[in-house]
Amino acid sequence: MTDVPDNDSELTGRRRLPMGHQVMLGLGGLLAVFAVAMLVAIFLVIGLRQGETRLNDHEVPYASAVADAALNAKGIANDQRGFLLTGDPTFVDEADRRADAARLSFAAAERAAINDGQRQAVGAAQAGFERWIGAVHEEFAAFRAGDHERAIAASAGPDRELRKTYEQALAGAQTLGDSSVRSGSSAVAAASLRSVWILAVGLLVVLVVGAAIAAWLIRSVAGPLFRLVDLLAADLPL
Repeated sequence: MTDVPDNDSELTGRRRLPMGHQVMLGLGGLLAVFAVAMLVAIFLVIGLRQGETRLNDHEVPYASAVADAALNAKGIANDQRGFLLTGDPTFVDEADRRADAARLSFAAAERAAINDGQRQAVGAAQAGFERWIGAVHEEFAAFRAGDHERAIAASAGPDRELRKTYEQALAGAQTLGDSSVRSGSSAVAAASLRSVWILAVGLLVVLVVGAAIAAWLIRSVAGPLFRLVDLLAADLPL
């Protein structure tokens, strides 16, 4: 029987890996490429999740809390006018309830703030709000004591300026919140799109590398086997 050269190693003079080692090397390469693709996908998902968490746990709650505080403050202004016009104590009770709700909203906004700018804006808005609430309570006390003209004059004069001051501070805090939500939403959308492209490119790379390794395995393993079969067939008697 004719000796079969090991994948032309005798012709080339080079020592080649055993066939089993070649198969294991090819399969190991495929697994390595697949593992890299999986790691990239995991890191992309983690990064996307972190962006969504920041948006849902900080940026959106901050903007919502500031908006709630502003809404309650406007309600107090309506209760203030209602009491000074009618003297109905129900407006005072409602104003106190709204003030407590506004304080809770300020506290929630401060907890959700993600930087010093947001915290300072909330702090300034709450400080102005508390100064105005104190003045409103003085109006209520003066009105109940019978000094209606003084209470009404205060609401239309210096107390109105206090209200404008905290409203401006609230507007600034709201602007920061809205800008942060828009920025966070854009970042999450961009990260999502970028993740899709990276995964698509990664999948293409895996397919190309896998095809190259498969072709190499066919050439290195199947080719010699076919040649061996041809040589054995040639040595068999007809």
